Amino acid sequence: MRWLIAEYQPVALFSLKHGEATSTGGKSLLLPTPFSIRMALLDAAIRTMGLGPEDSAWMDVVGGIRSLSLAVNPPKHAAVTSLFAKVLKPARDKPGQAFQKTIAFREYVHLHGTVGLAFSGAQEALDAVESLLPHVTYFGKRGSFFQLLNRPRYEETDSAPPEGFVLLEGWTGGGLPDEFSLGTIQRMDDWGPGVTPGSLNIYSSEKLSLGKGRIRFDVVLPYHIKQSGRGFTFYERF
Repeated sequence: MRWLIAEYQPVALFSLKHGEATSTGGKSLLLPTPFSIRMALLDAAIRTMGLGPEDSAWMDVVGGIRSLSLAVNPPKHAAVTSLFAKVLKPARDKPGQAFQKTIAFREYVHLHGTVGLAFSGAQEALDAVESLLPHVTYFGKRGSFFQLLNRPRYEETDSAPPEGFVLLEGWTGGGLPDEFSLGTIQRMDDWGPGVTPGSLNIYSSEKLSLGKGRIRFDVVLPYHIKQSGRGFTFYERF
């Protein structure tokens, strides 16, 4: 199996709420999800290729990105800082007032080291993604900036992801696996089998429905808590 590998250096704090979080309870994931990675690639395609939902090539780009298998190589350490912040939210039942003040829980992750991404699929799709990777500047929440370190490279394996990488897929078969790897479980999301170009367009009336256009699954990341205290949790990879 051929894998296209890209290494990114985090240059800002990372933050990405999982899909089940509320607007005021924003616990962050430790790493980008497949959904956020694919959306970053689609965003790069729109900016560099001038694509729009009305273009015939839009369907090909979405299909190529969706067909890829993804794996991640987590950095050595991840430090999560939690805090309460003052935010504005739309006012309810308050005529003449657009917003009201409230507090929200937020988490920000400092990733110490590089984040490796590996893609596997048809060569045509890999070639298209390879040209987009240098134009990806953030994953997840806007402002979670990443910098591509080197030119993407290829690596051949038997079937599993390259050494050190974790496959970003849920288990199959309709039941639980026979055994679990040690680590920290993260609830991630991805494009579902029913995702359409229209559902990815925020200006479209077509909805991105859960279970069809968007799926959720659990991934075990090779992290354990090394130290924790009031307002922070320090994870170390093993």
